[in-house]
Amino acid sequence: MSLLVVVSLALAQVDAGVVDEVDGGAFVWSPIIDVFGEFQARVPRDAAPFTTFAVPRVQAGVEAGWKGAAGRVLLEGVYATQGGALIGVAGDSIVIRLREAWGGYRWRFLEAQLGLVPTLTVPEVERAFLFRELSADGLETYRIKPPADLGATLKGHLPAGYGWVAASVTNGEGYTSRELNAGKNVEVTAAVHPVPRGVLEPLTLLGSAMVGTTGPSSTITNRYGGGVLWAGSKLGLGATAFTVQGWMDDGSRRALLVQGFARGELFSRLLLAARVQLFQRDTTQDDQVLELIGAVGLKAEPVEFFVAVHRTALSGLARTALPGVDSTDVRAVVRVRWPGLYQ
Repeated sequence: MSLLVVVSLALAQVDAGVVDEVDGGAFVWSPIIDVFGEFQARVPRDAAPFTTFAVPRVQAGVEAGWKGAAGRVLLEGVYATQGGALIGVAGDSIVIRLREAWGGYRWRFLEAQLGLVPTLTVPEVERAFLFRELSADGLETYRIKPPADLGATLKGHLPAGYGWVAASVTNGEGYTSRELNAGKNVEVTAAVHPVPRGVLEPLTLLGSAMVGTTGPSSTITNRYGGGVLWAGSKLGLGATAFTVQGWMDDGSRRALLVQGFARGELFSRLLLAARVQLFQRDTTQDDQVLELIGAVGLKAEPVEFFVAVHRTALSGLARTALPGVDSTDVRAVVRVRWPGLYQ
C-alpha cells in the first residue's frame, strides 16, 4: 500500500504530456503507469474460504509523438507460471514482458500502426467501463479476443467526429503466445458516434467482425458482435453481445458472450460500478458462467480505491470443468494510473 502512495506522489509532480521542440516540430511524450494492488477474500461453493494478496497488473511504459508519427512501448509484470506452466522463474516470480511495442503514423484522416499493437474492440469497450481494476472485459477474460497482438492496423477517422472505421491483420494467437497457425486473423471494427456534438456526444455504436484461425491445426476463430456504449467522463454505460465460432481449440464449438455495465462518479470523489457477464461456453449444452460485480470506491487522482463483491456462478457442466471457480469474492482494490497520450 505504501508503495502505491509513493508512486502517486511522484506522478503528481509530472505533467501529463511533456512538449519539446525538435526541428521546428512539437515532440510530445508521456509516461504510462498502471498498477493494481488488492486483498481478496474468497468463499468457494465447495471448498474452504481463503484470502490472498495480489498485484493483478503492473504496467509501465512511454509514449511519444512527433510530426504525425507516434509510438508506444508498454511493459507488464506477470507471474512466471501464468498460462498454465508448472515451473516458473525463481519459484513463481513476477517477470516482465512486452504488452505493446508499436510505431505508427497519422496522415489526414488515416492512422496506421505496426508491431505489437492494441487490438480494435477490447480497448474501445474498456474506455467506456474505465474501471479495469474491477474486471477485465469478458472478451479478454474468456480468451475470445486478445487486448493486443502482433500485426498491423489501419484506422480511418470519420469527419466531424462521427467516429472511426478500422481494419487489422494480426497473428491471431494474442500477445502472450507464439504464432502456431498458418493463417492470420482479419478484423473490421467500427465505432460510430451518431450525435458527435452536444449532450449525446458520448454515445457510441460498436460493431465488429473477426475471421481467422489459431493453433497448429488452424482452428476456426470467428467472432461477430457489438453493442451500445456511453463513454462519458462521469457516467459510463454499456451493453454488448458477441457470438463465438471456435473456442479452446475446438472449431466446431459455438459460444455466446453477453455483457452489461454501469459506472458513475459523484461529488468528484465517490465511484460506483456494477457489471454483469454471461458466457455460454457451449450453446448446445447447459455450460455457462455468470459473473456479477458491485463496487463502491473513492477517487483522489491518480489513485482509485474500491471495495467490491464479485459473485461467479457456474452451471453444472462449467462447474465440473472449472473446479473452485464457483465462488463469492470480497475485494479491496487500489489502482494508481498515469494513462499517457493515446489511451
